[in-house]
Amino acid sequence: MDENLAKWNAIFKNLIVDAKELTKDLLQGINYVLGSGILLLAIGFMNIYFIVARNLQMGPDFIFVGLAVSSPAIFLGLWNIKKYFDLRKKYSRLYLYQQEMASG
Repeated sequence: MDENLAKWNAIFKNLIVDAKELTKDLLQGINYVLGSGILLLAIGFMNIYFIVARNLQMGPDFIFVGLAVSSPAIFLGLWNIKKYFDLRKKYSRLYLYQQEMASG
């Protein structure tokens, strides 16, 4: 038991030393979730436009394929954007602490 406690103490000491960089990296990672969500939405809607909207004369099978190809990108884009807001809410105190550290 004491060995585990010593290991955890060492881990937490390193986290305290690297807290500013760790916070910065975590918050940047959260922002990447938003960026990837927006990119996936754009890809999904561009697929709908180029595959479906511009080729309506090709028939319902072609439209179904276009929607089937576009749907995962749109779904994942919306999921990533929701995940961004969930993470942002969860780590809102870190955002506030980072702003305080940056300003003072």
